[in-house]
Amino acid sequence: MRLKPLLGWAAVVVAMTPLLLLSGVDRSEAGTFEPTLKVTLDNPEPEQSSNTTVDFGVPAGDVNFAAVVAFVPKDWGVVRGKDIPIGTIVGELSSTATLGLINSACNTALPVEFTFFNSSLDVNDTISFYDEDDNQTPDFYEDKDKNDVPDGAERYPDFIKRVLDDKDGNPLQPIRRSAGVTVVAGTAVLLQFLLFEPGTVIDEALPSDPALGYPSVTLLQNAGDPDVVPAPGPITDFCSPLVSSNVAYGQTEDGSMKLQVNPKDGTYQFTVASLGLRDADGDGYENNFDTCSLVANEGDPRVPNSGDSDGDGLDAACDPDDDDTNSDEDLDGYLNRGDNCPLKANGQPIEPDAPTADETNQEDKDLDFIGDVCDPNPDTANGELIFKQITQDVKIGTGTGTGGPPAGFGQGSSGGGDDDSNTGLIIAIAAGVAAAVVVVGGGAYLLMRRGGPPTLFIHPSSFILLRRASSSPGRTW
Repeated sequence: MRLKPLLGWAAVVVAMTPLLLLSGVDRSEAGTFEPTLKVTLDNPEPEQSSNTTVDFGVPAGDVNFAAVVAFVPKDWGVVRGKDIPIGTIVGELSSTATLGLINSACNTALPVEFTFFNSSLDVNDTISFYDEDDNQTPDFYEDKDKNDVPDGAERYPDFIKRVLDDKDGNPLQPIRRSAGVTVVAGTAVLLQFLLFEPGTVIDEALPSDPALGYPSVTLLQNAGDPDVVPAPGPITDFCSPLVSSNVAYGQTEDGSMKLQVNPKDGTYQFTVASLGLRDADGDGYENNFDTCSLVANEGDPRVPNSGDSDGDGLDAACDPDDDDTNSDEDLDGYLNRGDNCPLKANGQPIEPDAPTADETNQEDKDLDFIGDVCDPNPDTANGELIFKQITQDVKIGTGTGTGGPPAGFGQGSSGGGDDDSNTGLIIAIAAGVAAAVVVVGGGAYLLMRRGGPPTLFIHPSSFILLRRASSSPGRTW
């Protein structure tokens, strides 16, 4: 099975191969990446249900994340989603990301919240991500039976089968799916957690040792769908700082059903592997945040007009005329700070006599967020991905026991049908969610990163998929 390019705005493809820097770059000035992790259990007693909170963040000034992956410890009480009523509320997420809106400095904080429902696992009963019935609301966001559960939870979004499949092209079957919907600045947003059996081969580039635990996948919008086409939008930057707090409920609100169960007395290690985005010119600003990706900036893109006296979003280091304001220098339909080649057309023209670049619309074969038409090395990624792995030991009971799954649980056990998995422990990165702001024009579009093709966050287990996607404005759920 070939490694797929699955992520769009917040990351780049990582196949755990050697990572290359642009020749001549001084690595000593490259951006820093020091993400933070905190795992907290409300009740750490053995074999008891407990809310579990995972806080993840990227400090101000760091390059933003390209990838965040996590293992769900194999001894945690995991029940198959088929044994949990569809529509059961199983968790929530709150986040705040820092964004640049409509070509402005990246200094706008945007909070977002999700409530998660246990969701259908029937890969044959599908629903579209798009507005197929032309009622101005994407199908996944509707609630046609008016039971307060989004249709994207009650049915299986069809794009997942195009994103996650085995070597023979058959869809991978999750054992648990949680879905949440919300509206961000007028756009209906879908966030999902998918949990798979230990040993599942998500991709041959990823380890699949069952001892690693349950591989988890987080999908934002129709992440990785090969049918999606890039489109311009109002979110022109997404930068640090960011914070995310994800809560997995220990039981239902009425207390009638456990939603996760702690393992036996012992110490368990939570691991989050992260990648920081590429910085080709070593100036501390990642490629997809840097309008002059190959020349060190004169200013700070987080500060209004810093190094940009004409305020058009182009740093003076590469602006052809820093006294002449032109928010779309190449007239290809993408604002300068939302264009992976701001000086060379590779989008959809906005004027009749503008260059036509539809065939190269934000194309980026090496997935380094520098478009092919302006990339001196279009087949080799410019800049390196910074790898960080964070671990935290969590004590259950005294923390000195031999450990093991709780009674009724174990490898392949459903836990008696009244316990949920620890899917909520998957880190649903807030920044990705918070960046899901609407774009209007021929429909609404999700553009969370400076135009580049979809990309994938990967490391030895689960991964997060985030990609630009199209949708239609929805209503508040």
